[in-house]
Amino acid sequence: RISGGEKETTNNRMELMGCIVVLTAQAAFAEEDAGELVEKVVVRNRIFSVEGRWEVGGNFGLSLLTRLTNHYNLNLSVAYNPKDWFGFEVRGGYAISMQTELADDIQTEFFANNIISKANDAADLWELTAHGVGGARFQPIYGKINLMSELPVHFQFYLWIGGGVGYMKRESMVLCADPKSPRECNAFLTENKISPLVSLALGFRFFVLEGHSLKAEIRDWSYLDSYQINVDRATGAGGAPSPNAGITNLVQFDLGYAFIF
Repeated sequence: RISGGEKETTNNRMELMGCIVVLTAQAAFAEEDAGELVEKVVVRNRIFSVEGRWEVGGNFGLSLLTRLTNHYNLNLSVAYNPKDWFGFEVRGGYAISMQTELADDIQTEFFANNIISKANDAADLWELTAHGVGGARFQPIYGKINLMSELPVHFQFYLWIGGGVGYMKRESMVLCADPKSPRECNAFLTENKISPLVSLALGFRFFVLEGHSLKAEIRDWSYLDSYQINVDRATGAGGAPSPNAGITNLVQFDLGYAFIF
Protein backbone atom coordinates (compact mmCIF):
# COMPACT_ATOMS: atom_id res chain seq x y z
CA ARG A 1 0.00 0.00 0.00
CA ILE A 2 1.26 3.48 -0.97
CA SER A 3 0.24 6.31 1.28
CA GLY A 4 -0.92 9.69 -0.03
CA GLY A 5 2.42 11.31 0.85
CA GLU A 6 4.39 8.66 -1.07
CA LYS A 7 2.13 9.12 -4.14
CA GLU A 8 2.71 12.85 -4.06
CA THR A 9 6.47 12.35 -3.81
CA THR A 10 6.44 9.92 -6.76
CA ASN A 11 4.40 12.34 -8.86
CA ASN A 12 6.80 15.15 -8.05
CA ARG A 13 9.74 13.00 -9.14
CA MET A 14 8.00 12.13 -12.44
CA GLU A 15 7.23 15.78 -13.10
CA LEU A 16 10.87 16.70 -12.36
CA MET A 17 12.16 14.03 -14.74
CA GLY A 18 9.75 15.26 -17.44
CA CYS A 19 10.99 18.82 -16.98
CA ILE A 20 14.62 17.66 -17.30
CA VAL A 21 13.81 15.80 -20.56
CA VAL A 22 12.00 18.84 -22.00
CA LEU A 23 14.78 21.23 -21.00
CA THR A 24 17.43 18.93 -22.50
CA ALA A 25 15.55 18.75 -25.80
CA GLN A 26 15.05 22.51 -25.83
CA ALA A 27 18.78 23.04 -25.21
CA ALA A 28 19.65 20.77 -28.14
CA PHE A 29 17.27 22.60 -30.47
CA ALA A 30 18.54 25.95 -29.20
CA GLU A 31 22.14 24.91 -29.95
CA GLU A 32 21.14 23.87 -33.50
CA ASP A 33 19.20 27.11 -34.01
CA ALA A 34 22.15 29.10 -32.71
CA GLY A 35 24.43 27.42 -35.26
CA GLU A 36 22.02 28.30 -38.05
CA LEU A 37 21.74 31.85 -36.75
CA VAL A 38 25.52 32.27 -36.68
CA GLU A 39 25.69 31.08 -40.29
CA LYS A 40 22.94 33.51 -41.31
CA VAL A 41 24.63 36.53 -39.76
CA VAL A 42 28.18 35.37 -40.45
CA VAL A 43 28.73 38.35 -42.79
CA ARG A 44 28.83 40.49 -39.65
CA ASN A 45 31.59 38.30 -38.28
CA ARG A 46 34.08 37.93 -41.14
CA ILE A 47 35.33 34.39 -41.46
CA PHE A 48 37.95 35.56 -43.97
CA SER A 49 39.67 38.66 -42.58
CA VAL A 50 42.43 40.37 -44.58
CA GLU A 51 43.30 43.10 -42.08
CA GLY A 52 47.06 43.41 -41.58
CA ARG A 53 47.83 40.79 -44.24
CA TRP A 54 49.84 40.76 -47.48
CA GLU A 55 48.83 39.33 -50.86
CA VAL A 56 50.67 38.15 -53.96
CA GLY A 57 48.84 37.17 -57.09
CA GLY A 58 48.35 37.30 -60.83
CA ASN A 59 45.73 38.46 -63.33
CA PHE A 60 44.82 37.72 -66.93
CA GLY A 61 42.79 40.29 -68.86
CA LEU A 62 40.81 40.15 -72.12
CA SER A 63 39.66 43.20 -74.11
CA LEU A 64 35.89 43.73 -74.07
CA LEU A 65 35.71 46.37 -76.81
CA THR A 66 37.97 45.39 -79.70
CA ARG A 67 37.76 48.02 -82.41
CA LEU A 68 41.19 48.75 -83.93
CA THR A 69 43.42 47.08 -81.31
CA ASN A 70 43.24 43.96 -79.17
CA HIS A 71 45.07 43.20 -75.91
CA TYR A 72 45.78 40.14 -73.76
CA ASN A 73 47.05 41.49 -70.46
CA LEU A 74 49.23 39.56 -67.99
CA ASN A 75 49.84 41.09 -64.55
CA LEU A 76 51.58 40.20 -61.29
CA SER A 77 50.54 42.02 -58.12
CA VAL A 78 51.56 42.66 -54.52
CA ALA A 79 49.11 44.14 -52.01
CA TYR A 80 48.84 45.02 -48.34
CA ASN A 81 45.58 45.46 -46.39
CA PRO A 82 45.87 47.84 -43.41
CA LYS A 83 42.15 47.31 -42.83
CA ASP A 84 39.53 44.82 -43.92
CA TRP A 85 37.89 47.56 -45.98
CA PHE A 86 41.03 49.16 -47.45
CA GLY A 87 44.22 48.03 -49.18
CA PHE A 88 47.15 49.15 -51.33
CA GLU A 89 48.17 47.26 -54.47
CA VAL A 90 51.02 47.45 -57.00
CA ARG A 91 50.67 45.79 -60.40
CA GLY A 92 53.16 45.22 -63.18
CA GLY A 93 52.94 43.32 -66.40
CA TYR A 94 52.90 43.11 -70.15
CA ALA A 95 50.05 43.27 -72.66
CA ILE A 96 50.31 41.16 -75.79
CA SER A 97 48.75 43.57 -78.29
CA MET A 98 47.99 43.69 -82.00
CA GLN A 99 45.77 45.42 -84.52
CA THR A 100 42.43 43.82 -85.29
CA GLU A 101 41.36 42.47 -88.68
CA LEU A 102 39.25 45.59 -89.11
CA ALA A 103 42.35 47.79 -88.78
CA ASP A 104 44.28 45.61 -91.23
CA ASP A 105 41.44 45.80 -93.77
CA ILE A 106 41.24 49.59 -93.46
CA GLN A 107 45.00 49.87 -93.99
CA THR A 108 44.93 47.74 -97.13
CA GLU A 109 41.87 49.33 -98.70
CA PHE A 110 42.83 52.89 -97.86
CA PHE A 111 46.38 52.58 -99.20
CA ALA A 112 45.08 51.00 -102.41
CA ASN A 113 43.06 54.19 -103.01
CA ASN A 114 45.83 56.57 -104.08
CA ILE A 115 43.40 59.20 -105.31
CA ILE A 116 43.38 60.81 -101.86
CA SER A 117 46.51 62.97 -101.52
CA LYS A 118 46.12 64.02 -97.87
CA ALA A 119 44.64 62.11 -94.98
CA ASN A 120 44.13 62.02 -91.24
CA ASP A 121 45.44 59.06 -89.29
CA ALA A 122 43.08 57.10 -87.03
CA ALA A 123 42.50 57.62 -83.32
CA ASP A 124 42.91 54.95 -80.61
CA LEU A 125 45.77 53.10 -82.32
CA TRP A 126 48.24 53.21 -79.40
CA GLU A 127 48.75 49.72 -77.99
CA LEU A 128 49.66 49.12 -74.36
CA THR A 129 52.69 46.85 -73.80
CA ALA A 130 54.84 46.91 -70.62
CA HIS A 131 53.22 48.81 -67.76
CA GLY A 132 53.16 49.34 -64.00
CA VAL A 133 50.55 50.92 -61.74
CA GLY A 134 49.90 51.41 -58.04
CA GLY A 135 46.59 52.14 -56.40
CA ALA A 136 44.16 51.96 -53.53
CA ARG A 137 41.47 49.32 -53.16
CA PHE A 138 38.29 50.17 -51.28
CA GLN A 139 36.50 46.97 -50.23
CA PRO A 140 33.76 47.86 -47.72
CA ILE A 141 31.15 45.28 -48.82
CA TYR A 142 31.51 41.75 -47.47
CA GLY A 143 28.90 39.11 -48.20
CA LYS A 144 28.06 35.48 -48.81
CA ILE A 145 26.62 33.49 -51.70
CA ASN A 146 25.12 30.02 -51.21
CA LEU A 147 26.09 28.10 -54.32
CA MET A 148 24.76 24.96 -52.63
CA SER A 149 23.24 24.49 -49.21
CA GLU A 150 26.52 23.09 -47.87
CA LEU A 151 28.89 25.41 -49.78
CA PRO A 152 28.66 29.09 -48.80
CA VAL A 153 31.13 31.32 -50.71
CA HIS A 154 32.23 34.55 -49.05
CA PHE A 155 33.19 37.58 -51.12
CA GLN A 156 34.25 41.21 -51.11
CA PHE A 157 33.11 43.86 -53.58
CA TYR A 158 35.78 46.47 -54.27
CA LEU A 159 36.62 49.67 -56.14
CA TRP A 160 40.22 50.11 -57.36
CA ILE A 161 41.72 53.52 -58.23
CA GLY A 162 45.32 54.13 -59.27
CA GLY A 163 47.85 55.26 -61.84
CA GLY A 164 51.29 54.63 -63.25
CA VAL A 165 53.19 54.50 -66.52
CA GLY A 166 53.13 52.38 -69.67
CA TYR A 167 55.23 51.78 -72.76
CA MET A 168 53.15 52.20 -75.94
CA LYS A 169 53.51 51.27 -79.58
CA ARG A 170 51.53 52.45 -82.59
CA GLU A 171 51.21 51.48 -86.25
CA SER A 172 49.81 54.09 -88.63
CA MET A 173 46.71 53.43 -90.69
CA VAL A 174 47.67 55.69 -93.62
CA LEU A 175 51.44 56.42 -93.52
CA CYS A 176 53.65 53.85 -95.24
CA ALA A 177 57.28 53.51 -94.17
CA ASP A 178 58.20 50.93 -96.82
CA PRO A 179 56.09 51.19 -100.03
CA LYS A 180 56.01 48.09 -102.23
CA SER A 181 54.13 49.89 -105.01
CA PRO A 182 51.89 52.95 -105.32
CA ARG A 183 49.01 50.78 -104.12
CA GLU A 184 50.79 48.37 -101.74
CA CYS A 185 52.76 48.84 -98.53
CA ASN A 186 55.28 46.46 -97.00
CA ALA A 187 55.34 48.20 -93.60
CA PHE A 188 53.41 51.11 -92.16
CA LEU A 189 54.99 53.79 -90.00
CA THR A 190 55.40 52.72 -86.36
CA GLU A 191 55.96 54.85 -83.25
CA ASN A 192 56.77 54.23 -79.59
CA LYS A 193 56.33 56.34 -76.48
CA ILE A 194 56.14 56.25 -72.69
CA SER A 195 52.82 57.54 -71.36
CA PRO A 196 51.14 58.08 -67.99
CA LEU A 197 48.31 55.68 -67.15
CA VAL A 198 45.16 55.89 -65.05
CA SER A 199 43.44 52.65 -64.08
CA LEU A 200 39.99 52.08 -62.51
CA ALA A 201 38.33 48.77 -61.64
CA LEU A 202 35.19 47.31 -60.12
CA GLY A 203 35.30 43.73 -59.00
CA PHE A 204 34.60 40.84 -56.67
CA ARG A 205 36.98 38.55 -54.92
CA PHE A 206 35.80 35.21 -53.64
CA PHE A 207 37.31 33.42 -50.64
CA VAL A 208 37.35 29.69 -51.30
CA LEU A 209 39.82 28.57 -48.63
CA GLU A 210 41.76 30.30 -45.88
CA GLY A 211 44.57 32.24 -47.55
CA HIS A 212 43.26 31.85 -51.13
CA SER A 213 41.01 34.11 -53.18
CA LEU A 214 39.77 34.34 -56.77
CA LYS A 215 39.09 37.70 -58.42
CA ALA A 216 36.83 38.84 -61.27
CA GLU A 217 36.80 42.49 -62.31
CA ILE A 218 36.12 45.02 -65.05
CA ARG A 219 39.21 47.23 -65.46
CA ASP A 220 39.74 50.38 -67.50
CA TRP A 221 43.20 51.53 -68.63
CA SER A 222 43.22 55.16 -69.78
CA TYR A 223 46.08 56.96 -71.56
CA LEU A 224 46.60 59.98 -73.81
CA ASP A 225 45.98 59.49 -77.51
CA SER A 226 47.84 61.26 -80.34
CA TYR A 227 47.87 61.07 -84.14
CA GLN A 228 48.65 63.16 -87.23
CA ILE A 229 46.19 65.00 -89.47
CA ASN A 230 46.53 66.54 -92.96
CA VAL A 231 49.45 64.30 -93.84
CA ASP A 232 50.74 64.18 -97.42
CA ARG A 233 50.51 60.50 -98.24
CA ALA A 234 53.18 60.66 -100.92
CA THR A 235 55.89 62.23 -98.77
CA GLY A 236 54.61 61.83 -95.20
CA ALA A 237 55.14 65.56 -94.70
CA GLY A 238 52.92 68.45 -93.73
CA GLY A 239 51.17 66.67 -90.92
CA ALA A 240 50.22 68.23 -87.59
CA PRO A 241 49.21 66.73 -84.24
CA SER A 242 45.47 66.45 -83.85
CA PRO A 243 44.15 68.99 -81.33
CA ASN A 244 41.28 66.66 -80.43
CA ALA A 245 43.13 63.41 -79.87
CA GLY A 246 41.59 62.88 -76.43
CA ILE A 247 42.04 59.79 -74.27
CA THR A 248 42.08 56.10 -75.18
CA ASN A 249 40.12 53.77 -72.89
CA LEU A 250 41.12 50.13 -72.88
CA VAL A 251 38.36 48.17 -71.12
CA GLN A 252 39.12 44.61 -70.05
CA PHE A 253 37.63 41.71 -68.12
CA ASP A 254 40.17 40.32 -65.66
CA LEU A 255 40.36 37.00 -63.85
CA GLY A 256 42.89 36.60 -61.07
CA TYR A 257 44.16 34.72 -58.04
CA ALA A 258 45.75 36.00 -54.84
CA PHE A 259 47.50 34.18 -52.01
CA ILE A 260 46.89 35.96 -48.69
CA PHE A 261 49.42 35.57 -45.86
